[in-house]
Amino acid sequence: MNIGDKITWSYRILFILMLVWLRFIEQYITIWGVWVVWAIIAFIIFFQPFKRRKKNNHKPDMPNTIDVK
Repeated sequence: MNIGDKITWSYRILFILMLVWLRFIEQYITIWGVWVVWAIIAFIIFFQPFKRRKKNNHKPDMPNTIDVK
């Protein structure tokens, strides 16, 4: 996923969270709660902390040695 996709999903999720907040949660939690939840979700989208990293088993290139007897 490139940076444009991440930005698009970020503002889409903010929009959806705001709509859900207006419909169901407004009387219980202030708008700051939505911003906090959105910031956590945006962090996960941008930095992907739960994505498995590939192990780097790269061995440095060794020069070819000539065994001279």
